[in-house]
Amino acid sequence: MGITIHYAGKAKDPERVGELTVGRAEVLHWRWELVNRDTKGRFYPNWGLGYGFVPSEEKMKGDKIEFFPKMVSVKCNGCFRIFDTPFSDAVRESLRRGKEPESHIDAHVKGIILDPGPKCESLAFIFDLNTLRLANYERSKRDPGVIYGYNSFWCKTQFARFKTHVLVCETIRLAERYVDFSKISDEAEHYHSKDLMVGIKNFCRSIILCWYAAWRQRRSNEMMFRIKDMEKLLNKIGKNFGLRATLGDVL
Repeated sequence: MGITIHYAGKAKDPERVGELTVGRAEVLHWRWELVNRDTKGRFYPNWGLGYGFVPSEEKMKGDKIEFFPKMVSVKCNGCFRIFDTPFSDAVRESLRRGKEPESHIDAHVKGIILDPGPKCESLAFIFDLNTLRLANYERSKRDPGVIYGYNSFWCKTQFARFKTHVLVCETIRLAERYVDFSKISDEAEHYHSKDLMVGIKNFCRSIILCWYAAWRQRRSNEMMFRIKDMEKLLNKIGKNFGLRATLGDVL
């Protein structure tokens, strides 16, 4: 939850993107880190998970969810949303055969990671030099041989200042000269509107919703603790009468 910018695309010239973002970081006094490494291992693209419920025909069409009969089991209903990546066709072929997709990757990635400041996630421009696509590859912490691939990058600005959000938007806007973006989605709606008031309104609304959700969760936790305390008290009293209190639904 929280205002986030999602972006995906393909580099026109990764070397110039590096020059642009380093220069931008120096102007803004942001910290930055260059990335230049090999990425090898078992690869799991972000092909989506089997839905835990049967989607309606409307949702199937609206969210471009596909049905694969051979994947149907006790744990899976065979409905998947497949994202547009270089691995999409291979994923579909695996699902048609009733097998969970698994690939291997051997790529060299290059780019830069920018740090916009406190309470803001990093802003990354990292490219797979084989495809020139923005490559959000993440090595598994549990299994170092496994690499997860996501169909876009994202930068959450919710907990930073709105000024930081605007600077992140402007940095991505500058990168448009060097990147063919297939997706730029700003949940504050500032990027495309360029309207500060629209961005501020959505930013504030999201903050209020986050506070409200946190308050609801805190109240829920407090109520559960009170119920558990009451259960302990009733159990203590009930021991004298051979009774036991327990939490649960009334039949």
